[in-house]
Amino acid sequence: MNMTVTERAQEYIAQEGNVISVRIAKRLIPGCTATKTADLPAIQLGKPEDYEQADYEAVTIDGVKVYAHSSIINYNGQVPLRVDIETTLFGKQLAVYGMPIPTQSCGDCSLC
Repeated sequence: MNMTVTERAQEYIAQEGNVISVRIAKRLIPGCTATKTADLPAIQLGKPEDYEQADYEAVTIDGVKVYAHSSIINYNGQVPLRVDIETTLFGKQLAVYGMPIPTQSCGDCSLC
């Protein structure tokens, strides 16, 4: 697994218990006429639920305890993933950068 945690993300995570969980999840991407799914990174503060922990491996990256799901561990060792902070209208949240952007075409029209 090729992942880093930026300094500002490290500071934010440290304030919240210094533990995160990362996985790749299927997310809905709405289209013009059809709804598709894409593999996107999902990150949360804290460790996974007890019943999920068998699918996660605990590693320490840049001083942060990271519970990495098998989908992240097996993703692609050549592509560096970066945990950072993004600011939204509702405050700060963690984000994973470095994964390819899924195609946005629904395939049914020329607008996408």
